[in-house]
Amino acid sequence: MKTHYPEEDEPFLRDTNPFDGLECDAVRKLGEIVVEKRLEIGATIFSAKEKAEYVYLIREGRIKLFRITEDGRENVVALLGPGDIFGELTLGKDLTHSVFARVFEPAWLCILTRSGFFRLLAGDPQIALTIVSNIGRRLAAQACSIENLSTYDVDLRLGKLLLFLAAEFGSASAGKADAVELTVNLTHQDLANMIAMCRQTITSIINRFKQAELLRYNGKSLVLNLPRLKQYLAQHGMVVDSRKERDMSLRRQSQTQE
Repeated sequence: MKTHYPEEDEPFLRDTNPFDGLECDAVRKLGEIVVEKRLEIGATIFSAKEKAEYVYLIREGRIKLFRITEDGRENVVALLGPGDIFGELTLGKDLTHSVFARVFEPAWLCILTRSGFFRLLAGDPQIALTIVSNIGRRLAAQACSIENLSTYDVDLRLGKLLLFLAAEFGSASAGKADAVELTVNLTHQDLANMIAMCRQTITSIINRFKQAELLRYNGKSLVLNLPRLKQYLAQHGMVVDSRKERDMSLRRQSQTQE
């Protein structure tokens, strides 16, 4: 574990939501209290009902946030990647986490302690205002989060989830202008956990989507035909915000290139 954040890595902090927009001096202050840590697949970062003590920023890898239902099943509420921050919404006094956080792909995390985070906020109003503003935008965007897909029929629920994943983790598929390949490998069980469905149902729907040429597999990776998938969802009464998804996709690709 590193206990100092290198100066040459400061652009990563400065350009990462919710720290984007900070001045250089503020970024240096932030870098002074960051600790870096690498974690392997399956490592638990924190558990539900555990006291919240840290803020986490993902430099590399994927993190899964999930709840455990009464019948013992996982209910995935978010799949996070490079540039995402988590843990900051439960840092009030004596607050505990409402979800579990587990490493989905080998991760490199930047970690801030609760005390250090609040000292930073108290000592620099510009940092506090920037972070609060950016967190507010993030919360507004969560109105269309994975959890809110549960109100739709099963086919539409999976279709909308795939659009969400394409915006967050998609990259252009070679030789196919309209095809987007997911850069995160998800099993049918992973997809089922995200939208409170059983694996068998997911498999059945994916087979139907393949027959309708809405998607295909490239090895273990899902490749989506976005125009066909959006048309399918629209024909079944689901509103598709193409501009928002395109903006999210461009943001994700920009972060990956950096």
